[in-house]
Amino acid sequence: MENGTRFTYERIRMMGGFDGKECKICPQIVKTEQGIFMTYTMLLLSGIDVVNDIFFVKSTDGGKTFGLPEMLEKIETKENGVRTIFMPGLEFYSKYHKKWFVFGRHTSYENDREPIMIGGIAIGEAGYTLRSPENGHYVEKVRPLPMPFDTVSATPFGQIVEYENGDFLLTFYATPAGKIKSRAVAVRYRYENGVITIAQAGEALAYPEAGRGLDEPSVAKLGNRYYMTLRTDEQGMISVSDNGLTYSAPIPWKWDDGSILENYNTMQRWIRHKDGLYLAYTRRGANNDHVFRHRAPLFMARFDEERMCLVKDSEVILVPELGARLGNFNVTELSENEFWLSTAEWMQPSGCEKYGSDNSLWIAKIRFE
Repeated sequence: MENGTRFTYERIRMMGGFDGKECKICPQIVKTEQGIFMTYTMLLLSGIDVVNDIFFVKSTDGGKTFGLPEMLEKIETKENGVRTIFMPGLEFYSKYHKKWFVFGRHTSYENDREPIMIGGIAIGEAGYTLRSPENGHYVEKVRPLPMPFDTVSATPFGQIVEYENGDFLLTFYATPAGKIKSRAVAVRYRYENGVITIAQAGEALAYPEAGRGLDEPSVAKLGNRYYMTLRTDEQGMISVSDNGLTYSAPIPWKWDDGSILENYNTMQRWIRHKDGLYLAYTRRGANNDHVFRHRAPLFMARFDEERMCLVKDSEVILVPELGARLGNFNVTELSENEFWLSTAEWMQPSGCEKYGSDNSLWIAKIRFE
């Protein structure tokens, strides 16, 4: 690579199988002292974004093989035809606390058709719980995650930055009470005596030009600066901070030649190597017009922090396109030189399987020299 950092990557495709009624989505990988776990959620295709059962598989040989899927107990209530489920969105194993945190939100469905909305916003309260680092099952009830302001909806999201004293920087996107567009917020949290509290709250970052606002923030720290990548309906964005809490006005993601990165209405994630940052993303212009929102293939390119852009000739395809969308994905740091990207072939719209997808789970293992 241009900055002297070299890497290799390999792909693993696993657990294929599609019955046309449900599909696996949003796999996440967590490494504890007892093994490597991958969790995933089942989506009911009869509705719109209706999540159902949650499973995990465990590896005790460093990810060479995984055991059979185990179903997690559901955290949900049912009342008057409304089902409210706690949906894990961000899994995080703290090296300092030796605990496996789960951050997510409560989502309500009426007759399992689509999330309940108010003013076009899917309502939901953010929360957190803990899993056992030995067997992956929940060991605590869900507690509300403290918010720095009143919200209609709040979703913990991104990639946590953990500090030496055990504090951690967590981002979320939220719609403040009385507003119709979401904001991105970074909060420094503290875990003491079994409870998470706010140590320091950042300012809510808004972008009025975006249709629904700023969504799905992910943060990376390089040197003394923090970089936040963001989703909007129209364009992927980037913002920068000197303290991790207050961020600059977002600007569109661009290539080093000045052209726009054709990413839109889809998340991006960081590969946070100590010698330099890389971005994982999807985009238009890859013979992928048949893929929903151009959410496949999954690319990776090097970030030029001086120019705040991506280096075009560094782009590689981490996961190929087989008709299904791949845009809901995660990145996990296995060590300072190894990162795993996990994603699933999301089997919508109907017919995407004719290009070769079968709801497989993918792991792309990125290893730096």
